[in-house]
Amino acid sequence: MRKPIKNWEELINDGEQYGDGKAELSPAEKTIVECIKDKTVLKIQDRYAFSKTGQTLGEEHGRELGKLLAGFSALKTISSLIVTHNDLGPEGARRLSESSILTQIVYLHLGSNNLGDEGVKILSQARIFSNVEILNLECNGITAEGAKALADSPVFAKVTSLNLVDNRVGDEGAMAIANSDTLRNLTYLHLGGNRIKSEEARAALKNSPKLTRLQTLKIF
Repeated sequence: MRKPIKNWEELINDGEQYGDGKAELSPAEKTIVECIKDKTVLKIQDRYAFSKTGQTLGEEHGRELGKLLAGFSALKTISSLIVTHNDLGPEGARRLSESSILTQIVYLHLGSNNLGDEGVKILSQARIFSNVEILNLECNGITAEGAKALADSPVFAKVTSLNLVDNRVGDEGAMAIANSDTLRNLTYLHLGGNRIKSEEARAALKNSPKLTRLQTLKIF
């Protein structure tokens, strides 16, 4: 006999199953469910969250995690996706970008995931993230090439807060952001630790005719 369907609170408490009760969750899925807060926030800060079950996602952890999140129906109500230190890489980013589940994301934090420029390019073209308002891509090895992808993105026009701390966008990347039409709605921009050395680039950011709504700019 099939077990009765559990409500959300029961599900969160024991993580046994989700949805229509047709199948029990895998250990990884249980871990993900337990990381959901208030039905709208998924926060997985490092890959060790999965080790407590005695299970891992294998050598391709980041790619497999991206695939799992992208197709997991329990995440349909998620509006904040915070997944850091999980080595998603470009392929994990691609998996997320192809999701038909993660359609409500407003806050996207994928810091410290080895995305690189390739991963940022993928995210910058992902229509599923067109509602994102807060974007954090700190510590991802992003260079000027990735900064240009963000600056020219057709999907990040609603972003008001952009955190790129501890990447490598340099003067060229800073200039691209300063001249971006896409990022016109920015009110907060963190470019600390990005090797922005020229006074020209710093001045371009501070006096940009495009970033007229900017209230907080951090460069060091």
